[in-house]
Amino acid sequence: MRRTIVQTAAGVAIVAGLVTGCGSDGTNNTASSGPDLSSSGGVAASSGAADPSSQGQSAGGTTQQVTASIEQALQQSPITFEPEKADLTAQATQTLGEIAKALQGNAVKISVATHAGYPDTEKAKTLSEKRAEAITSALEGLGVAKDRVAQDATGNEKAQGDQALNTQISVAQ
Repeated sequence: MRRTIVQTAAGVAIVAGLVTGCGSDGTNNTASSGPDLSSSGGVAASSGAADPSSQGQSAGGTTQQVTASIEQALQQSPITFEPEKADLTAQATQTLGEIAKALQGNAVKISVATHAGYPDTEKAKTLSEKRAEAITSALEGLGVAKDRVAQDATGNEKAQGDQALNTQISVAQ
């Protein structure tokens, strides 16, 4: 349903741009500068009939795009840590670069879940926190504001063994 609405709105925007580009004598004046489809609110701004629900769908569309980009980056190159370490690998840094690109130009926030498989709960929690901080610092160095990254350092509560070496990154709810 959302896709149909978005496609319809895009179609209307294109038609409105073409109509705007035509002069009153019916000639096409798009050679001068073309239609300006970059105004916020799109067609609603030109028609004066702002639809508040379309803004929510736009934000939802952005969230979906960021989610898809994060999932694709992590699928191609998961962020993992060496046992007993919190250092990011070159591969992990590259994946974080892709995630940082997905976060450019929007206000989407993410959650980073890190783990550590030590049997000692305190030691696992400390390492997990160091891993989360390493990721947050790397993203901050790539231009992502620290307040857009929620850290969920779970220690050994949610993952054990090799699974504790993996990091999950998702759009924060």
